[in-house]
Amino acid sequence: MIDVHNHILYGIDDGCKTKEESLSVLEKMSNLGYEKIVVTPHYMEEANYTANHEEKMKLLKELETELKFKHIPLKLYLGQEIYIQESIEEKIKRKQISTINNRKVLLVEIPMFEKMHEALDFLDELIFQGYKVILAHPERYLIFQENPTLIQDYLSQGIFLQGNIESINGKYGRKAQKLSKFLLKNKMYFVLASDVHCENASFFEDYYKIKKKLLKVITEDYFKELLFINPEKIINADF
Repeated sequence: MIDVHNHILYGIDDGCKTKEESLSVLEKMSNLGYEKIVVTPHYMEEANYTANHEEKMKLLKELETELKFKHIPLKLYLGQEIYIQESIEEKIKRKQISTINNRKVLLVEIPMFEKMHEALDFLDELIFQGYKVILAHPERYLIFQENPTLIQDYLSQGIFLQGNIESINGKYGRKAQKLSKFLLKNKMYFVLASDVHCENASFFEDYYKIKKKLLKVITEDYFKELLFINPEKIINADF
């Protein structure tokens, strides 16, 4: 499996705090069967999550060295979960924001509980500039929970959807769970990811139960698309 959204890169956002915690999480991911991980720390200025590309790569290389030493068979890639703003492309050029695997692929989030009506315009501009845009966890946004039909506007613009795998288990509340099931049944997600933040995350204990729930809603083939095939396409910008 391949994970394309998590907060494993330590010390720079609300995810793992230390190198040891990051390595613990990575080992647990490997034990579940993950082979490739795109680390995606937040870029969110208001929370001061603003480590630049050089800082992130330094941390990534440290983890790669430790993984090799511990014989943990994981391949790491750098990405970012980018809070939506007008200056994304400019900050990419200045190496403040990292694209996925240094390709023109972006993982973007919008306000969780506010209705940001210009969000689609910002994302459309990025697509016009040649970026593949993936919207993180749409099932968690109030705007879509209240009006799921708006999601079609995003899909029609060529935006891809990344669901959080634990949404089906009710981690983010009943509304997110209900919307997640709707998106799964209608094959609207392009990829599912862990969004794991720490070594004690419920994701590790609940993974097999979650997988069982998923396979009651979707086919085995679609499961493979969401966790194997399409994540590989994201890493290679081949979609």
